[in-house]
Amino acid sequence: MPHVHDRALRTAVHEYLYIPPREQERTPSGMPLIDTGDSNQQAFHAMLATCLMSTWKDPNPLEGPEGSKLSSMASYFNQLGMRSDRLEIRTNTACRIASRLLPLHHPEHATVSGIPGLRLLGMNGHRVRLVHLPTGGRLDLIDSSSSRRTKDMKTVFLRETSWHDKPGSRRLWDTDGLSPQEAACTELWAPRPCSALRSALLMRSMPLWYAFDIQPAWRQPRPGESFPTLFWENDADEADTVKVAWLLTESPVRIAGASYVPDGPETGRLRLGDAQARLHSRFSA
Repeated sequence: MPHVHDRALRTAVHEYLYIPPREQERTPSGMPLIDTGDSNQQAFHAMLATCLMSTWKDPNPLEGPEGSKLSSMASYFNQLGMRSDRLEIRTNTACRIASRLLPLHHPEHATVSGIPGLRLLGMNGHRVRLVHLPTGGRLDLIDSSSSRRTKDMKTVFLRETSWHDKPGSRRLWDTDGLSPQEAACTELWAPRPCSALRSALLMRSMPLWYAFDIQPAWRQPRPGESFPTLFWENDADEADTVKVAWLLTESPVRIAGASYVPDGPETGRLRLGDAQARLHSRFSA
């Protein structure tokens, strides 16, 4: 019976992705909405997945000279959920997350940190709304613990972004258009075959970070391969590559159309259409 299946899937989305049924966006057919089909939003998600899936050992180039702003961000997340027109991240520290995502220029290092092209769209007492100018991708940061007035939220935001004005940093997110430094980063959000795959990985990142207790990070392609490796160290069998691949390709919240081809006990290729990413775990104990 369709309604029984729908209820079971809503329960699975709650179990695996931590989104209660009452907070799940529904498709026109009544199914829980996990992934976006919008190519521009996918490109934005793909860039976020590339930035957030990083560690101090494997930092993203957008980490910036201040360090560990992106790689530690997952520890603040309570939930990631898709809406028809935006990604929502629930957190207890919405303004702090925004301060780490909004772009800065560091002239002494000739680098940009944060997400190039990200801008503040507005806020109220419990929500910080962001937009990515080049793609139009939307992100709302929802402060789960906030009962503030808009005025109070703005005060917290100003405090959390005060470090943006330290010597050696220049705000880029205060400008209306793209700065030359951001425009040079076009390759980061350009649509490509792997965009849908990375977007889908982002939408299933919470169980990777929390249920599996791993910190995956992107590494350069292996010799002879054109696709990158998503690598992590684990100290428990629950976080091995096969079990992570099962979540992504066979579980009730699997990536539709994705498959996994093992190349050994610790590594294999995750595929979606023409895109591939190598999954590789290493036992660290």
